[in-house]
Amino acid sequence: MLKNYFRVALRNLQRNKGFFALNFIGLYISVIVCVLIALIILHETSFDKRDDNSASIYRVVTHSSSETGKTYSAVTQYPLATALRAAMPGEKLISQIHFQKEDIISIGDKKFKTQYVVFADSVFPKLFPLIVKQGSIARAFTEPGYAVLTENTAQKYFGNSDAVGMRIKLDNFLDLTVAAVIANGPSNSHLQYNMLVSYRSASPELIGGFPLDQWGLSASCYTYIGLEGDNREKQTETILAGIAAKYVNKDKQGHSSTEYKLQPLTNIHFNELYKSNPYYTINYTYLYLLAAIGLFLILAACINYTNLSTALAIKKSKEVGVRKTMGATRLHLIKQFLSETFLLTAIVIVVAAVSVRFFIPSLNAFLEKNIPVDWLTVKTGMLLLALWLLISLTSGVYPAFVLSGFSPIAALKSKISAPKASVVNLRRGLVIFQFLTAQILIIGAVVVAKQMAFIQSTPLGFTKEQVLDINLPENKPGQVTAFRDQLLKIPGLSSVSLSLGAPVSDNQANTGFNLREKFATSQLDVDLKSIDKEYLKTYGLQLVAGRWFNDNDELKIAASIPDSLKQYAMILNETAVKALGFANTQDAIGKYVTYGFNNVSAPIIGVVKDYHIASLHDPVKSVIMVELPFFYYNAGIRFNNGYTASQLSAIENAWTSIYPNFLFETSFLDDHVASLYKEEKRTQQLFNIFTFLSIVINILGLVGLLSFMVEQKTKEIGIRKVLGATIADISFILSKDFLKLIVIAFLVAAPVSAYLMSRWLQNFAYRTSISWWVFAVSALAALVVTGVAVGFQTIKAAIANPVKALRSE
Repeated sequence: MLKNYFRVALRNLQRNKGFFALNFIGLYISVIVCVLIALIILHETSFDKRDDNSASIYRVVTHSSSETGKTYSAVTQYPLATALRAAMPGEKLISQIHFQKEDIISIGDKKFKTQYVVFADSVFPKLFPLIVKQGSIARAFTEPGYAVLTENTAQKYFGNSDAVGMRIKLDNFLDLTVAAVIANGPSNSHLQYNMLVSYRSASPELIGGFPLDQWGLSASCYTYIGLEGDNREKQTETILAGIAAKYVNKDKQGHSSTEYKLQPLTNIHFNELYKSNPYYTINYTYLYLLAAIGLFLILAACINYTNLSTALAIKKSKEVGVRKTMGATRLHLIKQFLSETFLLTAIVIVVAAVSVRFFIPSLNAFLEKNIPVDWLTVKTGMLLLALWLLISLTSGVYPAFVLSGFSPIAALKSKISAPKASVVNLRRGLVIFQFLTAQILIIGAVVVAKQMAFIQSTPLGFTKEQVLDINLPENKPGQVTAFRDQLLKIPGLSSVSLSLGAPVSDNQANTGFNLREKFATSQLDVDLKSIDKEYLKTYGLQLVAGRWFNDNDELKIAASIPDSLKQYAMILNETAVKALGFANTQDAIGKYVTYGFNNVSAPIIGVVKDYHIASLHDPVKSVIMVELPFFYYNAGIRFNNGYTASQLSAIENAWTSIYPNFLFETSFLDDHVASLYKEEKRTQQLFNIFTFLSIVINILGLVGLLSFMVEQKTKEIGIRKVLGATIADISFILSKDFLKLIVIAFLVAAPVSAYLMSRWLQNFAYRTSISWWVFAVSALAALVVTGVAVGFQTIKAAIANPVKALRSE
């Protein structure tokens, strides 16, 4: 019997090719998108989940509070692990690492840029198990001078040659021997690594020459602890509180404090509270949004199937009458129609499952993820089965009950000319839902595009165009100034500035500051910029009070002068001036300010207009600018009128003459600023893609639905044409019901999308408004979609000969 059901179902699909094509395309698009979204969600939710003791592994994180608020960081001070081991002598699973996001590796005359280098101690492999492929890690983490490479890194450096025992140099100062080759690290881990180096090889050169035993310094150190037994977290946090009181808070007088907390390993990837994570984090809301979009697309395709199936009911009514006359029960007919749905859905699922692997590489490149191409597992197989059942039942149950409920006498006498009111109302409700989801996506896409345009047009307080930035690998005496002098010899360069970094850069330094007389009792958060006198011209800052640095200021801090006799000066931005309590920028000139780097006090000589040092997600912060030559690790170059290949070549030659052992890398400031909004740009593209797919599915459904409406109204349209109806009249007849549904969907979609997009815009300190025309665009787009579908069917109906429609009357 079951075999017969599917044989008849296959014949019906072959007989109604248009019905099959419309539903296949809609379901295929939605299933492909849904499977890809499911793979993203499965990948993200698998982070740091292992079958071993990962639930008992914690990362120590830092909570700091001051008068300006609280900050949360994933990095800790370098001496913390040592102090924790001393306080918990029985705990054997305490590990610390130093993380380098990017490094230069030298092998003979060859140089490579590598990402994710981890300096790990001997406990690290116990917390994060390693699979050794070659060599041994017995001494790799207990003695200095050893490195462990992943398989991909070893292949990159040494090809098919044996990497074990080979010599490499890290950052041109650290000689290492390859002790082992290990399996590539898991892609679903918050801690990515391509190379592991013995922590005992770490030296002050890694963090700009600062000692690694200072409690006042946090750079790129992470501390982990594995706890055995239950309810150990509170006990450990109590011990950490004692360490903070003894070493970190002892010199603080109540105006600020630091405390340590334990963060479960499985919480790291989904917690965006902590800054300075070694890898990206994600919000569950993003995954919920993706899941909702996938579900909406599936429902839209299911709605198409339901609407087309009920619209096709009149054509199938005689088939139902014949089958019931021959003895078929309603249950038999329900099974028959459901088998047709299950067969169509099975074909879609199989084709989608085969073709998904071809989309995964593009998905990985677009989202910068590592979802495996061999995606089919027991879990994803169960997902496909669930999709098959969900789509088949959602799409097929209602049409099966409607079709099987026809009276055989009425069906055979062709007295079923129109669906019941309940069927029509359901169809309208489903179409409203389709328009509703499509308009929400359209409004979302327009708001995201509007915010991106706002970001690009918002003044940043500095000039980002025509500026090239070069990170300097070393700052030895006379080295950076020699490089600057070489650059100034190149024609076409407007200015060259040495600094810690551009106004917006990855090189940031944060400290405390206040007026000299208040610093001992109260400190305010401030970002410190180490700059030279050319910074103003190079980056186009605007001076609003006082003066800028000059040659005389540089002479007062010359390297030949003892530190105790150097006379520093500083320039503040407007926000810093307000934080100090000055209502007028001019009032701040001449006042002495103390900041936390060695508690240096210096007079304010100038104030610049506020400028952004981060993305527009964050408000403008307090900034102090000081000439600190030992912090010059960036060269900013402004071109006069564009740049040429010969100028870039001359800059590279100047680099090679000063830094012959380092890779030459540059970045334009406007490109760096654009990279701050990479996720927002990706969100915009995703909205555009999902909106387009939703519109395609809607058009497919409308075209199919209208084709059956035209078929039902063939005689009516023929009579109207004979009586003089125009194409516009016929278009209005076909579209008037849909226009009402669009209005209803819009009235619901407008407030819902306004609320959702307002929540999204809250992520930006500086944001656009949701204008009235955003909603008008959505309504207009829905009308255009309906117009395209109606226009296609109208032309078809308009050119038909009315005589053919009426000759049987």
